[in-house]
Amino acid sequence: MLSAAVSPVFSGGVKGLAHMSDIFHEVDEDVRRDKAADLWRRYHTPILIFAVLIVAATGAWSYYQTNRQKTAEAANARFEAAIALANEGKAQEAAAAFDAVAKDAPKGYAALARIRAAELREDRARALQELEAIADDKNVDKLNQEVALLRAALIILESGDRQKMERALGPMMTSNGAFRFSAQELNGLDALANDDFEEAERDFNVLLSDRDAPQSVRQRAAAYQGLLHAKRGPKPAAAPTAAAGGAASGGNVTVTPVIEPEQEGAAPSGEAPFEVKPSK
Repeated sequence: MLSAAVSPVFSGGVKGLAHMSDIFHEVDEDVRRDKAADLWRRYHTPILIFAVLIVAATGAWSYYQTNRQKTAEAANARFEAAIALANEGKAQEAAAAFDAVAKDAPKGYAALARIRAAELREDRARALQELEAIADDKNVDKLNQEVALLRAALIILESGDRQKMERALGPMMTSNGAFRFSAQELNGLDALANDDFEEAERDFNVLLSDRDAPQSVRQRAAAYQGLLHAKRGPKPAAAPTAAAGGAASGGNVTVTPVIEPEQEGAAPSGEAPFEVKPSK
């Protein structure tokens, strides 16, 4: 009787078990299908909206990038045309062209155009004022601000305003400044022009001893140092005292001027003695 109570499915042995597995699988598939259909009915609207937004955002970004590239190419063409006018010696026309570029070009081109336009001004006071305004403009990137300061320094160099030059170049003469070598060079030249020999010599020595300085800058610094020595003349040593020198009151004292070598490790060029009267 026990065997008679067994379901025909189980009585089929392995085939019966396989048949039950297929039934369970079909049931699971139906359940998953119903859940998926229910989720779609509940959320199909936000899903479609999200998909449309992704497509629209992608299209807008692509349009923005294309338009930005076209704007940059147009600004570059106008900038090159202004440079051509400047190279032809048409300063006023070139300045007007740079002014036009600065009005509606992208930030990078606008800043460079403002700098170039200021450089072409016949009124040097106005040019200096415009360059200083660019250097103080928070909307201009730091690199172009420093370029404007360097261009302003060239104008200040012509005027011989030492304090103004130091204020302009001081912030750039730092160990990590992008234009520190150019700033150091201009500061040394300005000091030399104003007969501030100590400052000029310090600046030139810094350039000569800095291995990171470009070779062309170091070569110019060596040449400037030669000009410094020629302008200042020999640098005499301190006058000897009576105890140290043992000089008589009526005699002459011979001293050897100290002429600094252009580079460290180089020997002095030789002795050039001259006579100095002792102090009474």
